Amino acid sequence: MVAQIGPLVQVGRRKTALAIHVLGGATGGAVVGVLLGLGGLLLRAALGDTLDTVFLVVVPAALAYAACVDAGLLPFPQITSERQTPSSWPCSLGHYPGIFAWGFDLGLGVTTRIPYQALLVLPLAALLSGNLGAAVAIMATYGFARALAVVIAVSAARGDFVGACDTIQERLFGLKRVVGLVALAFAALILIF
Repeated sequence: MVAQIGPLVQVGRRKTALAIHVLGGATGGAVVGVLLGLGGLLLRAALGDTLDTVFLVVVPAALAYAACVDAGLLPFPQITSERQTPSSWPCSLGHYPGIFAWGFDLGLGVTTRIPYQALLVLPLAALLSGNLGAAVAIMATYGFARALAVVIAVSAARGDFVGACDTIQERLFGLKRVVGLVALAFAALILIF
């Protein structure tokens, strides 16, 4: 994504393009959050307060499992999509709509390659929260953060977008460990509070 969006940002207004990308990410996350939130409301209607117990058991367990996979402690294959956001969108949709669509696609969460297994727990947590507002907040924050990560990488690349992609790939395992540790911390916080 960095190698694709980087050159496009240089063509137009840099700050506008990056802001549009982040807006797309937050919007994509919010859309998924609405769908998961509605599903969560149905679960809440069917299970009542039992859904809170399900959340308190399933989400920390899923976070712990995903953290162990991300940290390399469990030798299980990564669950991910091999689909990449289409590079043709800026040509077919236009410059800024294409950049927005790229962010939107990343914000959806599971439609593109997922580098960290702990991220798969977010849609589960949104669904099991049984709360529309919480589900939208969880997923919109995720979409915002994922699109913002691309913006930060593009900004830090200083024109060497291929080099930035190589650096991200080189640091991926270390980043997975950090994400795994953060996921374990969240699992503990959920259990404590």
